[in-house]
Amino acid sequence: MNETLISACQMFLIPATLLFAAVGVANSQGIKLLVCFLGLATAGLWTYRVWYWTGLSLMDRRTALGLAGLYALAWMFTFLIQLKNMFSRGHSGR
Repeated sequence: MNETLISACQMFLIPATLLFAAVGVANSQGIKLLVCFLGLATAGLWTYRVWYWTGLSLMDRRTALGLAGLYALAWMFTFLIQLKNMFSRGHSGR
């Protein structure tokens, strides 16, 4: 695999993973929603960066896009759950 691509994926993978922990320790729904939005934006930037990367082999491109896509789906799911929790009836605010 392309060493530069590995470094670029790590550049996005580490913050995206740390943000998952931040969702768990956030103490309000608003902060959790903001962290989810940041995670979704990070995954989006990661996908964008790999998508427009020139000179990648097809296998490297698919592998990097697959990894970025998995994080994007996980963040989208988490974001939607937080939205549901924020607007559900009888929610206690925590």
